[in-house]
Amino acid sequence: MFFILDLTFNTCAQSGDTNPIVFDQFFKNYYMINPASYDTTDRGQLSIGNRSLIGLFEGVNRLYVDGNLRLKHRSASQFSRIGILVIAYNDGAFINRTRAYARYSYTTAVGARSFISAGGAVGLVNYTFLGSQAGGGGGSSALDGNFGFWYQRPKLRIGIAYQQMTRSVLTPVNQRFELIPYTNFNVMYDVYIGPHVLMTSHLYVKYQSPDYVDVQLAPLFLFNEIFETGVNLRYKRGVALLFGVKSLRVGTGNIRFMGSFLLSTRKLANTFDNAFELTAGYSF
Repeated sequence: MFFILDLTFNTCAQSGDTNPIVFDQFFKNYYMINPASYDTTDRGQLSIGNRSLIGLFEGVNRLYVDGNLRLKHRSASQFSRIGILVIAYNDGAFINRTRAYARYSYTTAVGARSFISAGGAVGLVNYTFLGSQAGGGGGSSALDGNFGFWYQRPKLRIGIAYQQMTRSVLTPVNQRFELIPYTNFNVMYDVYIGPHVLMTSHLYVKYQSPDYVDVQLAPLFLFNEIFETGVNLRYKRGVALLFGVKSLRVGTGNIRFMGSFLLSTRKLANTFDNAFELTAGYSF
């Protein structure tokens, strides 16, 4: 048990793990990687997602809950969104990390069929290490902030965001974790490949340093505006298989859900990196 705890602790201490986890289904809630609004449709949205590792580190999981509400302006070409995002990291029985943010975004038309959105988020990051026979526990909290932009057209959306802009430092149990800033870049593009089949390609690039770059490409196929499937190709990580329902009418709103399984190509794939995700949402 102490070996597993020590390995988990050391993994957490690496700079890459001081960033919010990027889900294989990142495209189901872009607010996790950009606080600006990427959606000009529904008034309100609720989203939830869970990512669980499989194998030796079974029980290590990531959970997020997100909600946002659209605020109308006098002009039909302008609106705002307010939202809250909470991310909980469970790294076993002794290590918990939590992030909570409040955000605001403003969207306005810049042409007959194009919009631009700017948004920011401010919140707290908390790392807590519980006491055990191996040693005492402790916790630390710090302020964090993000800002971003989206440019949107009917078939094309381009986003950029700057994360962890406060460069805060957390010091639980005599450890030091620096929230190093990084940049997210996203592109979405829609194209119909048949009368009832829409393909949406999601490109995600994270840049923190020359040694820490994450690239993901997820083509999704939507059938009859209901069912969707696809893959997420993760650079040096593996391939995630995706299956879900895009939209089902329930009452005055719509629900969605998706499951995915990551087939990792890293050396510890059989014991650490394979992951299962479930996401769901309700829009009204």
